[in-house]
Order: sequence, then C-alpha cells, then structure tokens
Amino acid sequence: MNPIIETQLIEFKIIWKDDYLKQLCGFANSQGGCIYVGVNDDGEIIGIQDCKRLLEEIPNKVMNMMGIAVQVELLFENDLSYLLITVPACNQPVSLRGKFYMRSGTTTQELNGPALQNFVLNKNQLSWDEIGVENASFADINPATVKRFIELAISANRLHTDARNADLPTLFNQLHLLDDYNRIKRAALLAFGNDPLKFFPSMGVKIGRFLSETIIVVQDVIENNLFNTIETVIDIPKSKYIKSIISYNGIHREERLEFPEIAIREAVLNAIIHRDYTGAITQIRVNNNSLSIWNPGLLPEALSIEMLLQQHASLPRNWSLANLFFKAGHIESWGRGTIAIAQECKAYGLPLPVYTEHSGGFSVDIFKVVQDAPQDTTVDTTVETTVETTVETTVETTVETTVETTVETLLELITQNPKITQTELMYKLNLSRRGVEWNIKKLKEKGVLIRQGSARGEGGYWQIK
Repeated sequence: MNPIIETQLIEFKIIWKDDYLKQLCGFANSQGGCIYVGVNDDGEIIGIQDCKRLLEEIPNKVMNMMGIAVQVELLFENDLSYLLITVPACNQPVSLRGKFYMRSGTTTQELNGPALQNFVLNKNQLSWDEIGVENASFADINPATVKRFIELAISANRLHTDARNADLPTLFNQLHLLDDYNRIKRAALLAFGNDPLKFFPSMGVKIGRFLSETIIVVQDVIENNLFNTIETVIDIPKSKYIKSIISYNGIHREERLEFPEIAIREAVLNAIIHRDYTGAITQIRVNNNSLSIWNPGLLPEALSIEMLLQQHASLPRNWSLANLFFKAGHIESWGRGTIAIAQECKAYGLPLPVYTEHSGGFSVDIFKVVQDAPQDTTVDTTVETTVETTVETTVETTVETTVETTVETLLELITQNPKITQTELMYKLNLSRRGVEWNIKKLKEKGVLIRQGSARGEGGYWQIK
C-alpha cells in the first residue's frame, strides 16, 4: 500500500462500527470519498477480523438505510487483510435515518436549519430565492416598482418594449418568477413586494454612524423592497453619514466623498444580491476611519477570500435576484464586483479593501488612509500587484470614460428632445434622480447647459451652448 494520509476524501478506521455510516453519508453528499478499515491514524495497516462478513454486511446496510450503492473491496498486505469502502458523489440528497450529513474538511457534520435547506436546494440545482411562496398573490406586488424595473431593463436593452403592455402574470412568467405551481417566487416578493417584511422578517438593511465600537450617533433601518432599498441605501450614507471633502480648483469648488461612491455602490449591491435572507439583517457601519458592510451568509465553497481580487466565476447565492438586477442594468458582469471595489479604492488613493468572513457572514471594509488599515490582510503582494496593474490599465476606462459617456449620452438625449424631463433622463441613463441632478448641475456650472423658460413646466426646455 502506497503511503497515504487522511484528507477530506479519505478516512482511516481501525475497526468497523455502524456509526461510520455517517461518514459514508457525508461522502455521498459531498465529493465522494473512501474509508480504509483496518488502518490506524498513521496510515499503517493493522488488519481486521471478519472481512468476509463485512464484505456482504456493509453494502447491504448502506443500500437499505441510504438507498445508494457503495463498493467494498477486500485487500491484503503482509498477510493482513483490510477493507476499502468507496462512496460515489450523489446528485440527489442522501439521508441516514432521516438525517443529512456532509463533509467539511476532514470532519463529518450533521446539517440542520438553513444549512440543510440550502444543501437540499443546491442538490436540486435551485437557489433559495427560486422557491414559490404559498400565501402570496399579485396583490402583494408593487406595480410602480415593477414599472420602474421595466423601464430600467428596456433602457439597458435587456427587456423588450412589449413588457410595458404585459400584465403581471405574463411578465412574471416571462421572467421565470413563477414556480411550477404558478406561485410567486421569493425573488419577486423581495424585489417588487409592497411589504416584503411580511414574508421575510430579516430582509432589511441597518445603517449606523459609530464613534466607537459601542457608541452609535445615528442610525436608519430600511425595510422596503429591494429595488427601492438599493437607491435609498446608496443615497443615505452620502447625504447623512459620509462627509464630503471640499477643495478648490482655482475658483471652482469641488466636493469629494471620503469613500469612493462607485465602491460603495458595488459593495451594497453585492451585500443585497448575495446575502442569506434566512439570516440576520444586513449592517452598514460608518466609523471614524472606515466603512464596513456586513451581510449574512458565507462565501460559496468554490470561492476563497484570496480569489476575490482575481478574475473568478460568479456564484450568486440567489440566482433569480442576480438575474433581475442584471436585467435592470444595476450589475454589468457577474464576478467583477469585488475587483471593481478594489480598483476604485486604489484609484481614490485608499488601501485595498479587506474582505473577511465572520459571525456567519461576509464583510467588506474600506479604509480612509493607509495607516488605518490592518497590517495583516489576506491580500498578498501578488494579488495587490495584479490589482494595481489592472487599475493602471482599466480605471480610465471604467471610471473616467463611464462619466464622459454618461455626459455625452445626456447631451445627445437633450439634443434629440430639448423638452425631455429629468424622470425620462433617469430611465434612459439608468441613473438615480440624484445622479441626473448632479450631472445637470455640473453642466450648468460649466456653461454648457442652460434651462430656458419654466424650470418644471411644460413651456421650459434645455439649450446646449
């Protein structure tokens, strides 16, 4: 027998006990694996008795109690006999006496509560937000929010204009927001609900301004559907919690937020789209020297902290929610949010953000200045160099060019229709009202844009100089 060691896929047992069926169940629910019986913890073969009885007994017990087939082999070395039990990975959930087990590292753990629910859903290739809600109806859906979503999606060229004329059942069916029994899925109630708190008690977002770990100055709790929550959560910190640093370029007054606005937006979107909605409330802490956003739910097994600053596959916890926000143009490409946050921090002259898993959730911390950031971060120099290089080559494209393109599009829309309203500009530019007002204000200050006639009435219009 070649030297081997215990791993996530291999275990050694001196003798056979029926309690080890739990390990076999854990292997079946994970990546598969094997147990050597008659081998001690050091990998030395010590042999076992009754091999022939166990050759028949073990596979029968596994089949009767778990409904799966395992391979049991009788092996010999130095006149000692031992067994190798090989368990395949199973596509469907496997239980033992009504309980489910899974491998975590070199241990086997029983699944309960939300962990069990997510496990069963993942095995059936579903995410939590794709489950239909029994007692929900279209009366629980906010038509204004749906209309807002439709305009955003059409503006982003991700939904056909026919969607404007579709009734809710037809639209939801086209967006795959109804399950096989025509029940409204959780994703739709979260995104468009009149009162989603009725169905999901912990779906809100809490924002607080802290002077220390325990002293809080002011706080807000947002408990609205997610499309309304996004704009509120992004705007409130800028207007109430985060300072704007004022400077002058000649006679021109310039304001700059303490933290990059695009990084805040990406972090908030990540927290809302990828959070575990069976867990605690999402929390945003504004401290003296940092901004921290924490959401319940750990990273998927296929992702590590180190991978977040490199190109990586998108593995949304909530597939339907992610798809809705993609269609609305809130997210452009999945798997780049964490990289974009890092790029914005570097472009802003701030240290790299710190990503951590703690308290059953995931957090991103953005620091004002280098000395305020922890010295022992999970980002190595290779990753930092990669991000720096990426920033040098892409920041101009992702930030400056984006702003220039927005301004150019705004002016083009005004040229085509001088009487266009700010609401129409919101939909066509995929911006919040605050964003449209900011761009118009800047163009007015530069003397490029002039408002003629009434500021809001029908007789007013825009003039470009």
